Amino acid sequence: MRALTGELLLKAWDAGVSEHNLDRALTMLCLGLPGSERERFAEISIADRNRLLLQLRAVTFGPVLKGFATCGHCSTRIEFALSVEAMLKQFEDISNEGVEWLECGRQLRLRPVNTQDLLVSSKVNDVGEAQKLLLRRCSNLGDVPSLEDAPFLVEATLKKFDELHEAAELRCAIECPECSANETLDLDIATFFWLEVRHAAQRLLREVHVLADAYGWSESSIVRMPPQRRSAYLEMLNA
Repeated sequence: MRALTGELLLKAWDAGVSEHNLDRALTMLCLGLPGSERERFAEISIADRNRLLLQLRAVTFGPVLKGFATCGHCSTRIEFALSVEAMLKQFEDISNEGVEWLECGRQLRLRPVNTQDLLVSSKVNDVGEAQKLLLRRCSNLGDVPSLEDAPFLVEATLKKFDELHEAAELRCAIECPECSANETLDLDIATFFWLEVRHAAQRLLREVHVLADAYGWSESSIVRMPPQRRSAYLEMLNA
């Protein structure tokens, strides 16, 4: 696994600017874990994808996630810092095995959802139809001619779906410093990581602009510099 810094950071930003958020997650993983096909990352479970994204984020930006949330009780802006190591422990006991059960005499099967499933269902505008498509892809409900005629099967599968994927969701408890209310933060690591990548890439481009203008160096030579050396030159220019 390699950090998204320098040229890799700019490649992630170049591609991600015009991509769907789900595709951005795959792009970052492909750049950070070279040698693996994009299709492989698209087909692993969301829990495994999130685990890899957390690990790549730690390699790229460090072991602590820092950000802001808004208190739902008093609207105070809450600053938070989350340990990647602690968040990774949430995935230790998650099984990627699907579930099977008997419902009204019918054997049902359900596997964990993956990024490809979400990408396909995201193209359906109707929420209800997108949900049915997702369930058909992840279960054997595709064998049922009409889901409208079997609402009990859909309801049972939805319940199992929620149970199967609940552990894959990143939830962290934070406390409001103003009113002491406890808030549960639902963290979308793919979006959070992408926003950090975008911010870091834009900052790097600004540094390239300043140094190229001052010294006449090429973009590639500036991007290849260690961050601390670029910072040293920028400090001298601002002295």
